[in-house]
Amino acid sequence: MAGMKRFVTYIYSYEDRKKGSNVGFAKVDIRGEECRIEIHLRGIYPGRCTCTVFLIREEEGSILGVPVGEFKIINGNGDFGTVVAAGQVGESPFGIREMEGVFLLGEDDRIFMSRWQEGSVTEIDKACLRQWKREAEREVESEIPANTSNTMHENLIATEIPMRNIFPEYNWSAVWENLKQTHPVCTPFEDHEIVCVRIELKDLRDLPKRYWYLGNNSFLLHGFFNYQHLLIGKLAEERWFIGIPGIYQRQERVMAAIFGFSEFVPAAVEEPHEDNGEPINRYGYWYRYMEE
Repeated sequence: MAGMKRFVTYIYSYEDRKKGSNVGFAKVDIRGEECRIEIHLRGIYPGRCTCTVFLIREEEGSILGVPVGEFKIINGNGDFGTVVAAGQVGESPFGIREMEGVFLLGEDDRIFMSRWQEGSVTEIDKACLRQWKREAEREVESEIPANTSNTMHENLIATEIPMRNIFPEYNWSAVWENLKQTHPVCTPFEDHEIVCVRIELKDLRDLPKRYWYLGNNSFLLHGFFNYQHLLIGKLAEERWFIGIPGIYQRQERVMAAIFGFSEFVPAAVEEPHEDNGEPINRYGYWYRYMEE
C-alpha cells in the first residue's frame, strides 16, 4: 500500500566502543504522516536503569540524536513505544526517512544501538553522540559558564518540588467535553449509559499532562498496536476511565494487572462464554480509573 513501510531492525549492546551481542529489536511502521516505533530489550543485565531513546543520523563524523522518549529497564527487560510525525521527528528539521537508526543511552552510560543504514562511525561511545538542539538553545548554552551549570544542577537536586507545581490543575468535566467535541463518540458496552470516545496513541496528549506517561505503558501499547484505538469513558457517577482493547484470557489478565489495568468489561458485540462466572476469550476492554 502506498505510503506504508514496515521493518524490523536488531539492537546490539556496545562495550569498549565495539559492537557486542544482540539484545532485542525495534519495529518501525511508517503509515502516511505517522511513524510508530516499538522497542523490546531482553536479558540485558540485572537491576534497574532508565534509557533515553534517540533517533539518529550521521553528521560530520559524529552521531546526531533526536530524543523521542525514555523507558525503564527492569530485571534486564524493557519495552518502549511511541508515535512520531513521519515528516518531522520531534522539533528537529528531519523526517523519519532521514534517520538511520535508534540509539539507547542508559543513565549508567550503557549503550544499545540499531542501524538500518550503515555509517562510517563504527566505534561507539557516549562521546560520539551529539544531541540535536534548537538554535536558540545552543545560543543560550554558549552564554552560560560551566560552573554556573554545575551550580544550577546542585540547586535542583537539593530542591523538592510539590506535585501540584509539576502538573497544572484541570477539570475532568471540561477535559471530557473537549474530548467529545474532537473525537468519535461511541457506546461499546451493553450499558449504553457508559459513553466513550475513541482515541489514538497520539491523542493521549489531549489528556492532562499527568497522564502522558501512559504512552510508555507496555500493555497499553500492545493493545493499541493490535487494535489501533483506545477508549476514554465516563460512568454515570462522574468517574472517567481509560480502556485498552483486548481478549479476556488468563495470561493476558495477569499482564494487564501488572501494568495497572486489572478490570475488564466485555464489549457488546459477542455472546458471552463464561467459566466460573468469568468471560473467557471475549473481546472487550481492560481498564483503570483515571484518578487512581
